[in-house]
Amino acid sequence: MGVAKPVHPPDIASQPAVSRKALFRPRAGRALALSERWAWRLTALSALALAGLLIAGLVYGFLATAARVTVTVDGMPATIYTHQASVGDLLAEMQITLRPKDRLLVHADTALQDGLAIEVQRARPVLIDNDGRVRTLYSHALTVDGALAERSIAVESHDLVAMNGQAAEAAAPLPARAIAGGRNLPGVPGVYPWTGTQIEPVAIEVRHAVPLAVQVGLISWTSWTTASTVGEALTGLGMVIYEGDQVQPGLGTPLPAGQRVTIERSKPVAINTAGASLRTRSRADTVAGLLAENGLLLVGQDRVEPALNTPLAAEMAVRITRVQHVFEVEEQVTPYESIWEADPELEIDNQRLDQEGVNGITRQRYRVMLEDSQPITRTLDDTWLAQAPVTRVNKYGSQIVLRELQTPNGPVTYWRKVRMFATSYTAADAGTPRSSPYYGLTRTGMRAGYGVVAVDPSVVRLYTQLYVPGYGQAVAGDTGGGVDGRWIDLGFDDGRAVSWNRCVDVYLLGSPPPSSQIVYRLPNRPSVACLQR
Repeated sequence: MGVAKPVHPPDIASQPAVSRKALFRPRAGRALALSERWAWRLTALSALALAGLLIAGLVYGFLATAARVTVTVDGMPATIYTHQASVGDLLAEMQITLRPKDRLLVHADTALQDGLAIEVQRARPVLIDNDGRVRTLYSHALTVDGALAERSIAVESHDLVAMNGQAAEAAAPLPARAIAGGRNLPGVPGVYPWTGTQIEPVAIEVRHAVPLAVQVGLISWTSWTTASTVGEALTGLGMVIYEGDQVQPGLGTPLPAGQRVTIERSKPVAINTAGASLRTRSRADTVAGLLAENGLLLVGQDRVEPALNTPLAAEMAVRITRVQHVFEVEEQVTPYESIWEADPELEIDNQRLDQEGVNGITRQRYRVMLEDSQPITRTLDDTWLAQAPVTRVNKYGSQIVLRELQTPNGPVTYWRKVRMFATSYTAADAGTPRSSPYYGLTRTGMRAGYGVVAVDPSVVRLYTQLYVPGYGQAVAGDTGGGVDGRWIDLGFDDGRAVSWNRCVDVYLLGSPPPSSQIVYRLPNRPSVACLQR
């Protein structure tokens, strides 16, 4: 037997080199990727640092060689670093354009140096309205008259001066300068505190007064006015001009210097009618003139108080009464008569209109006198028959035609078909006790039951033979308190009643009775829907 060898775990060191390299490859790959990522980041940071140093160097170089100056526009300062040679060059670079009236407190040719202060005061826009002629002035004036003097506009004591729509003295100071707008973006190149700003304008209005001579009746005087028309001038003097007053020249006339205005005053009066009262003013001499001024005419027998030739006085009340004569026509209507006549050519239960009726008309004419639309007298003037009445003629059929009807029991002959409302009853429904000897007796003495029907004798004569579809032949042998007009109550034996509640055609059998016993025009009763169709 051989000797067993001990078994030892494999020694890594004793493995071939290839095996050791393969064993450590994954860990070495991760280390290599990490080192490459850090190398890229260090390269990017280095580039950024280099660019920052370059920019900082350029900025330092610009600031180290530039002149540092302060530019102030309308009290708004800004610190500027510049390489320009003069003040004018710097203002041109900053796009600051000066108007002729703007102030530059240093000369434009002044050389730029550190610490130099440059101040610009822009002129304020002033809108001057001189008697309606508007001009714009750019000025540094501090008072109203100072601004006006720059336009050679003189103001006297009677003249009107206003500033921004409010009355002002000529020596009044102008309001403090107000700046509007602007885009102040600190640190943004080319945008300064005054960029986009403007000085609020001041509006000055001047109205030069002219002399105006006014005469009212025997009184006259001279005033000064700045109004443009006669009407505006009189209103400015506190004068009330009424509609009836006469002003020469007219209120809308332009007002030159030295104009003379004459006013003729009107009198306050009232014109009263029945329907209205007018308060007005008039320069007329009489009542007639007053009415003519207001277009009021008297017609026919109209009256006016006081009389037309009365002199017109202040607060006079004039009353007009309108007088009219009118005719009124009244109609009295006479209703036409309506008659029925038999037509032997027309079959029974048919009707036709033979002649239409027309109402008669009698007319009466009255003469009426009105004062202010109210009747005073009314007199009958004439009466006449305007239209005679015409009788309405209706025709009803009186012709009897015998016809044959097929029934389940064979044909029957009938002479009339009547649409009727059918109900049903038994002897027990009559209310007579069974113990009574009259129990079950009908109006004709027949026994109530099947084949005996109740009718209205004014429509169907008693003892008439009938045929009712769905019921059969019967005889009109009974009446009832509620059976009226075209109503038929069908009899049934006790205990065998069938309910009826509908309309049905009823046939009258046999030969027709004498003409005097026939009701040719049947009533339209009872009021049930099936009979109204």
